[in-house]
Amino acid sequence: MDKYIGMDVDIKKTVACVVTGPGDPGRYRTIATDVEAMQAFLRSERAGGYRTQVVFEVRGEAGWFYDNLEGYADEVVVCNPAQATWIYRTSKKNDRIDARKLAVLLMMGEIPRVHMPSKSIRDWRSLILHRRVQVGQVTGVKSRIKAILRSQGCGKPAHKGSWWKQVNREWMRQVAQGGIEMWRIRLSDELAHLEMMESQVRSTTKRLDAYLAGRPGGKLLMSIPGVGPRTAEAVLAYTDDVKRFSSSKEFCAYFGMTPKLDESGSCRRVGHISKKGPSVVRWLLCESSWIAKRKSPALKAFFDRVTGGQPKRRKVANVAVGRKLLSIMRAMLLTGEMFNESLVGRICAADMAA
Repeated sequence: MDKYIGMDVDIKKTVACVVTGPGDPGRYRTIATDVEAMQAFLRSERAGGYRTQVVFEVRGEAGWFYDNLEGYADEVVVCNPAQATWIYRTSKKNDRIDARKLAVLLMMGEIPRVHMPSKSIRDWRSLILHRRVQVGQVTGVKSRIKAILRSQGCGKPAHKGSWWKQVNREWMRQVAQGGIEMWRIRLSDELAHLEMMESQVRSTTKRLDAYLAGRPGGKLLMSIPGVGPRTAEAVLAYTDDVKRFSSSKEFCAYFGMTPKLDESGSCRRVGHISKKGPSVVRWLLCESSWIAKRKSPALKAFFDRVTGGQPKRRKVANVAVGRKLLSIMRAMLLTGEMFNESLVGRICAADMAA
């Protein structure tokens, strides 16, 4: 006999509901939210030769729970509540109700599942996101430095070129040390903060480069014009296993690069992209698209076709190129072939003619 176990996990306690079949009102148990208590509970439910399946919602500790509970049930399922809002459309809601709903939906096979990658892949994703935060902090510090200088009438750096080339950085240090005014103290602190943050970004980038060098798909994706290590690693990390996507459309939808669809009767509206999935991948893809369409004649022709001579459609066309890059990446990961400009040109031409 099978047991379907829904777990509503909270910070302090977890409410579990066990159902064995249709019409079963369920049996409830409240346990502490820690791995040892969960393992002991699942071990007891498995006693007697029962086949157990357990489900809980995705959360910050989902990967930790998944790794430590996997051997204590026949199947561990992680649910995506964002794709199951209809589950909670009820006038009554508490931990016991939510746990039973999860158990019943698991029994029915209606749980929207979350793909749970290995710990190494999850750590890779975390470091990619960490670097993005670091880069954002560096940008914020630079903006504050320029704001301080402009408030003192320095609208442009002392030397031509970027604010951040070495000669201008030295000029800013001299300005910061030129007196005891409060704004100079702020400038000195921000310059020191900038150096520290840039050092951290370099260290994180070095670690990411070393990890990417050991991934077989890294050089493959970087053969695409405009795709560098940061874009390649983000796509690889969040793809994990490309074979879990049955089509190019499904692959692009996972990254939120497919348009929303509102269709009823004869009315069909196609809107903006859904923006579901990892935003860091979309951000990097769109950055790569601007470069790719300059370096690849096939992608440039595709970009121009989508733009249609309308400057206002340039951003729309860039997103379309980003989606095309994703489709190309999926094909390359499946076949193991490097970027082929002539083949991409024929594919883009066929898509534009369709």
